[in-house]
Amino acid sequence: AFLLNRSSDLEMQRSRFTTGGLAMILVVTAMLLFLVINNRWNHRLEIKNRQLERERNVVIAKNKQVAIEYNRAENALKARKAFMQSITHEVRTPLNAISGFTQVLATPDLEMTAAERLDFSLRIQENTRLLTNIVDDLIQISDMESGYELPAPEQFPVAALAAMALESISSRVAPTVTLINNSTVAEDLVVTTYPQMIQTILRKLLDNSAKFTRQGNITLSVSFKDEKLFFSVTDTGPGIPPEKKDVVFERFSKLDDFVQGTGLGLSLARMAAERIGGTLTLDTDHNPGAKFDLIVPVH
Repeated sequence: AFLLNRSSDLEMQRSRFTTGGLAMILVVTAMLLFLVINNRWNHRLEIKNRQLERERNVVIAKNKQVAIEYNRAENALKARKAFMQSITHEVRTPLNAISGFTQVLATPDLEMTAAERLDFSLRIQENTRLLTNIVDDLIQISDMESGYELPAPEQFPVAALAAMALESISSRVAPTVTLINNSTVAEDLVVTTYPQMIQTILRKLLDNSAKFTRQGNITLSVSFKDEKLFFSVTDTGPGIPPEKKDVVFERFSKLDDFVQGTGLGLSLARMAAERIGGTLTLDTDHNPGAKFDLIVPVH
């Protein structure tokens, strides 16, 4: 009986041990499964988080792009509005003058001296010129923005470039201002370049000086070195105000709102310079007055 009881206890102990072992194995297995599943979920969550982060970055980038485009559209709208206001004013002013003086001249039985008739005629011619310049500026800017093909460069005497530019503005310079041709190039120097474009640039620069210079002189300097033409237009006017130096070449930027002009001249001049491979800069160290430097490579 003792042996039977002993054998029965051993069997029970073995059974409990086996059951405990199996339970332990199941617990360990369950823990391992949990860890595996948990790791997979963590991995999936990490991938999902990365994907969401990428999508968030894309959204942020798109929002930034939308903001940039919105600002561009807003700036374009402001520029268009400024353009319309400026052009409307600048066109209306000479038109009103032309209309007014023409009506006076056409008035029957109006007694006028020869000097008065000449004065009125000259005023009509000047305002017609202003109106023509506005139209020409708009056409030239439109042509340059459209990327039109430049005509082939041609041979041209350098000295003539300066002489022609000065002659073109001589009638618009104040009587108290002297035009100076400071050319150091030989009279017979001929280069292959874009004379019409250079003339456009020089006329815009000289016209800008003529508007603001009331005493002293306006000087056009020309030199030639290392296959490049160096031009500079210097005047003894009031110069460029500090707050205008960074925007002087921007469209519709005017040094004085009370002076006739659309604010397109210097912008057009720089566009023309870049179009022919040159540079147009403002010498910010020059004082008093203003000084613009044009460098044009030749062929």
